[in-house]
Amino acid sequence: MKKWTKILISVILLAIVVTAIVLPIVLPVENEPNTTTEATTVAPNPTNNRIECYPFQNMAKGNCTSAGCLWDSKNQHPNCYLPDSSVYGYEINGTVTDLPNQMGFTLDLRRRRAADDSTTFSLYGGDFDQVTFEVNYYSDSTLGLRFYPKDANASELRPPVALTLTETPLTDNVHYETRIVSSENGEPFNVQIIRKSSQAVIFDTSLGGLTIAEQFLMISTKLPTRYLYGFGENTHDNLLHDMRYKMWPIFSRGQAPGMRDINVYGAQPFYMASEEDGSSHGVFLFNSHAMDVTTMPYPGLTFRAIGGMLEFFVFLGPEPESVVKQYSDVIGKTFMPPYFALGFQLSRWGYRNTSNLKDAVDRTRDLEIPHDVQYADIDYMDARKDFTIDPVNFGDLPALVDEVKKDGLRFGIILDPAIAHERTGYLPFRRGDNNKVFVQWANSSYKPEGQAANDNNLYGRVWPIRETAFPDFFKTKTKQWWTEEIRIFREEQKLNFDILWIDMNEPSNFLTGTLLQCPTNRWDDPPYGTMAAHVGATGRLSEKTICMASNFGENDEFLHYEVHSLYGYSHAMATQSALRQILTGKRSMVLSRSTFAGSGKYAGHWLGDNYSTWNQMANSIIGMIEFNMFNIPYVGPDICGFNLNTEEEMCERWMELGAFYPFSRNHNSFIFKDQDPAQWPDTVAVSGRKALNIRYRLLPYLYTLFYDSHTIGGTVVRPLYHEYPKDISARSIDKQFMWGPALLISPVLEQGKLSVDVYIPDDVWYDYYTGERIEVLGKTNLSAPRDHINLHLRGGYILPAQKPALNTMLSRQNNFELLVPLNDQNSASGKMFWDDGESFNTIEDGLYQINTFELKADTLTIKVEKVSNKSWSGITQLLDTIQFMGWSKNPTSVAVNGVILGKDSYSYNETNQNLFLFYEFNMNDDFVVEFQ
Repeated sequence: MKKWTKILISVILLAIVVTAIVLPIVLPVENEPNTTTEATTVAPNPTNNRIECYPFQNMAKGNCTSAGCLWDSKNQHPNCYLPDSSVYGYEINGTVTDLPNQMGFTLDLRRRRAADDSTTFSLYGGDFDQVTFEVNYYSDSTLGLRFYPKDANASELRPPVALTLTETPLTDNVHYETRIVSSENGEPFNVQIIRKSSQAVIFDTSLGGLTIAEQFLMISTKLPTRYLYGFGENTHDNLLHDMRYKMWPIFSRGQAPGMRDINVYGAQPFYMASEEDGSSHGVFLFNSHAMDVTTMPYPGLTFRAIGGMLEFFVFLGPEPESVVKQYSDVIGKTFMPPYFALGFQLSRWGYRNTSNLKDAVDRTRDLEIPHDVQYADIDYMDARKDFTIDPVNFGDLPALVDEVKKDGLRFGIILDPAIAHERTGYLPFRRGDNNKVFVQWANSSYKPEGQAANDNNLYGRVWPIRETAFPDFFKTKTKQWWTEEIRIFREEQKLNFDILWIDMNEPSNFLTGTLLQCPTNRWDDPPYGTMAAHVGATGRLSEKTICMASNFGENDEFLHYEVHSLYGYSHAMATQSALRQILTGKRSMVLSRSTFAGSGKYAGHWLGDNYSTWNQMANSIIGMIEFNMFNIPYVGPDICGFNLNTEEEMCERWMELGAFYPFSRNHNSFIFKDQDPAQWPDTVAVSGRKALNIRYRLLPYLYTLFYDSHTIGGTVVRPLYHEYPKDISARSIDKQFMWGPALLISPVLEQGKLSVDVYIPDDVWYDYYTGERIEVLGKTNLSAPRDHINLHLRGGYILPAQKPALNTMLSRQNNFELLVPLNDQNSASGKMFWDDGESFNTIEDGLYQINTFELKADTLTIKVEKVSNKSWSGITQLLDTIQFMGWSKNPTSVAVNGVILGKDSYSYNETNQNLFLFYEFNMNDDFVVEFQ
């Protein structure tokens, strides 16, 4: 801001205090978002925006009112709620101070006081009297807001997660303005973020509730509409959130997703909202403490967290995909998976021995079901200890891995973070303990009675028979130890795995807290315990994990209380780094159960120990879509379910759906019967093979979507809403989904159904199987026999394809195809990214190729935009078939680079208006194809 702006604000604030006159002031600043102060009156809370005073306490009227809150027994929820903000919150206490280069500003706030200067009531104690409010302008579309104690170092309150945002000079096209709302007599401070183009208020704290305390933070915001998406990780039946006072806990927990409305494996404090005109915005709360988010019918949201600071990043989009891209600019772009990781994968907890595992591989191959990755779960370990192999049942596992890899199969193994406490004979623990890599008690007096005086490790119990220690992956020496243990294991055992699957990293602990109950302390028993504590039997944050009063970090600078939800993040980062060092020059893949914002840089995610039910099959689509919004696109559930015995029909339908998960793996528990598709050779295997062959055919398109996500951001799988944000009906569709912008997938999700109710947006669509244009749009019913999943191609997009095979090593040697569905302008465009599929840093080193395709005015142009001979691994790759859909007439001639082709080079089907061109195009060359 200019100097006169600061002077003017000071004068205005002084006039407000002295004269008690409400003055609306607008203070624009050239080439930066408008920051304004505007008068408003605080209205009493209506019943649909009440903020609950004391969740979980079942307050009686007397206790509620004596605490300074209001009581209403007539309405179901909440009965005990905050009064209007005339008696709490913060007010302006100074003038605006510009940040360097006018990329934001700060403003001092003070806690509001009563007329006699006594402090206002406090919900949980420890409120800070002096608070700094800070606004940062990062780009035309992204800004940040944060509240922190005045004397605090804000950077020290941030989670230890590396952000990738950079400040970009603002232009005349700034999408937002910041409005500070103040009123007469020093009434509460409020802030609004407004979209300049529509004047829609997308973030508005005037609902009240602002609290900045040592162990309790709260803020509420109005929403422009009820179309709210995001927040994780949890299980719910609809993509759109229920706005009727639903509370969502965000805190990593080793909890199967069978129970709705509770926190499970990861922590994703991000939401996206749609506005009236179809614009979208996103908001990320950068905080790793336990928190709750409550929806309000107003519509609005209340955030409650138990530490750190309230720091929000706001993304203006306006397209939903732009929101995700802007989010990825802050938390980091996604990792680029190796090509084989896009193939079908098979696993089971319950392979009894190597022969049993090999049988699963053989029967899958015998039925010609595409299969790229085979896993071994904890069965392969000796006494379930990391970095060991059961010498009796799995002693020949290394030989089997080498054998199956000759035919193109890849192999993955599971590793848990918890290490068995066995100093004698178990070198991984001894080496780790000598290097002090394990989580330590915050205070030695907390240790269980009987633990050695010189042993400050915190122990729990996971899979090994003995108690376990937990590596602290925030320490450099822990990362080095982890890398060396993986290296030693791989080299000494000669186990040539390609993928590491990391589990139980919430961190999970079978005993509540530790071997004994966690001691009573302010970290395990905070004043506000959050819903995460109250869903368990103990009512403590340590439920199913280790004690909050334990230390993390290079110099023990963090408490588990602060970084609990980052354990899986740090574990994934250390594991990816280890694989890059060990698998020299080769790209691998890490699959992690627990995630946080930014985990997509290092790992993919499976949706955990789901159940074999039709409902959970449907819910998997919601989870998959949400994690793409969270910038973790390599995601999928256990196909056919992990828990319970699957039914034949369900598994058949699930294999069809699962063929279109970005991460496509069938996996289940030893307690239940085998469910690999070959168990039903005449049904599940047939339908699964058919769907997977389509997947493998379209892998070049899928791989290109991952390239885009890795380089520019955005989703791989997305809801219809992302492509049709102005279509009100599309905003709530969650039983269908899309691969990128061009492929619509509509699975059967109900037992006994031979048809499926779908929504086809108003656009040009073609049936994938027949190439015919779809005439009936909107809500309709489509035939869906047991072996059929409905797929539709969107006009105007060119999809690269490749003839399928039993695995990607073989399919990558086949010729390419193009699918060209035309739009109403008889045009289409697309591209294909290609590299060797497995080398590390091919994109960074320029060892890749991009081909672009454009059809316009009856001319198809194929160009090599970026080429490297190493991309093709010495193989001449050809494109030999192009299918045009919606072609209106049989061409009289076709010429390639000016040479007329013979009539046998193309064929035309007048009934479905499909034109097929058969010609061998070398993908290293440019071509112009002209139709007459």
